[in-house]
This record gives sequence, C-alpha cells and structure tokens, in this order.
Amino acid sequence: MMRLSENLRTVTDADGGVVLDLHKGKIFRLNPVGAAIFELLARGSEEEQIAADISRRCDIDLIVATRDVREFLDLLAHDGLLQRPNASDCRRRS
Repeated sequence: MMRLSENLRTVTDADGGVVLDLHKGKIFRLNPVGAAIFELLARGSEEEQIAADISRRCDIDLIVATRDVREFLDLLAHDGLLQRPNASDCRRRS
C-alpha cells in the first residue's frame, strides 16, 4: 500500500496545487493532473485505480495514463513524499 508522508500539507484548486513538506521545508507545485493524482493518493487509491481515473478524466489511453501516473509516483517517491511497497515487501507477505 502506498502512503503519503505524514509531514505534508496541501492546497489544491482547479489550477493545480501546492504541497509543503514540513520536514524538509520544501514546496512543490502541481499542475491540475498532478493535483488530481495527489488527491486520489490522499484518499487511499492504488496506482491502477488512479491511472484508470486519470484516463477517464483526461480522455487519454489507459496505457498512457498508467505510464504517466507511474512516472509521477516515482518522482513523489524520489522526493520522499510517497512511500511505496517494494518487491521484497510483497514477497514477504505471500
């Protein structure tokens, strides 16, 4: 299960959003699609659900949405905003 960092504060609107990482003192700006993905993450949606929702909202192919969502999630994880399970965590649960 993916989890957003507990140190984040966000504000979103139709133009996008802003994420403040209180721990690092960094601000991240989001375009409208990034803000939508972030809101879905905050609600507990998984990657596949997010990609399907973005595909429908933006009227783009599911394969394209899946790739774009994955890249965005990778960036969030790289910046420490998102914790994702790794493959070893999944194998351990099996």
